[in-house]
Amino acid sequence: MIQPRVGLGKVLASMHTLMLVGHAVAAAQALPASCSPPATISAPNATILAAAIGAAAAIIGMVIKDLGFELLREGRTKSRSEREVYRQYLAPLAGSCEKIMWRSREIFVERRHSFLKTATLPLEFNSYKRRSTLYRVAALIGWVRAMSLELDALPRKATPFRAPIATEISAFQKALADGPHVERHRLEQVSAIWKIDLGGLNDEQLNQLASRFEDELHAAVGSDLRADSNTLRALSINDQIALCTRLAMFLCQHAGAQMVDATVIAETVAQTIRGLSYREALLYRDWQDALGDAMLVPDPDSPRRYKIIGYEAFGKLLDDAETPWLKVLSKSIDDIDFDDVDPNDFRALQLKDLSAAAASILIRISETRHEKFLVNGACLGAAQALVKAVKSHKI
Repeated sequence: MIQPRVGLGKVLASMHTLMLVGHAVAAAQALPASCSPPATISAPNATILAAAIGAAAAIIGMVIKDLGFELLREGRTKSRSEREVYRQYLAPLAGSCEKIMWRSREIFVERRHSFLKTATLPLEFNSYKRRSTLYRVAALIGWVRAMSLELDALPRKATPFRAPIATEISAFQKALADGPHVERHRLEQVSAIWKIDLGGLNDEQLNQLASRFEDELHAAVGSDLRADSNTLRALSINDQIALCTRLAMFLCQHAGAQMVDATVIAETVAQTIRGLSYREALLYRDWQDALGDAMLVPDPDSPRRYKIIGYEAFGKLLDDAETPWLKVLSKSIDDIDFDDVDPNDFRALQLKDLSAAAASILIRISETRHEKFLVNGACLGAAQALVKAVKSHKI
């Protein structure tokens, strides 16, 4: 977890040292009056006094030096420009993107994606590859978070700094977080099954209706649907028909359509339940920040304040997985089947989008004037091939 580089403890320790110095000086000043006549100081007492003054001077020098270095380091930190912070984090951020890109290339270009299935042999090796993939994604989330924290700590300017790769980073965050297109997909799928015409609604109205339809679905079923796509399939046939009837009434009422006939609902119940059953692994924006914080530790040996935790520490985070964001991440790619894609497994689309976003970050860096050296020719070619493959991949 991230911690401040310079804390209150050092300041308090320095104050305590100064107090000790004060006591030493006071004791030294008291020696002549109590041990010898005012006019002269005996040789032993003079030696003691000189030693006390010398010790006090040495301690004061050490304190001033220590505090001076701390203030200088803090001053340098505050005086850093936003562009300097951006450039300091660009190299590790590019490195994380490259690792994601090579793993995604296996999936979408080379079509070697069987390791995503939890039952594929060898179990231990494929389990490692899934966890390794998650580590690479989480590391990129961490570097983005670290850069954001350092930029936010700098004084605000009239013209905000915009990183050259800001658009590509936003696309990566969007791929992890946004779900409106998922809600819209379910609404349009069910409406098509029941032949409910939504043509009279504009995009904004459709998105609002999709969100309310989602709320109605969860009000009827509960929150288990997000975690287990089999929740609806496990219902009895009578409960499935009752659920579909409730949703059809809600949808027709809000779309201004005539109520779907009960016979149609009963005949299409299996198809409707398939359309409503889904899997997703959304990491909302605040969850990404929290996950990024968990991936960071202080880095006292670098111009950067933060560095990413190691693979072993990350494994412990996943094993303990108590927070919602870690629980979602830990299962976010398990059993995605690219041989027979389930149209309601939106994690496949999410993996596709975040892979394209990571590759696009590399491509954008290669186009910059001063940082293009971070992306070599082989990496750039692979990133471009990945983006092309992802765009042509049907999900």
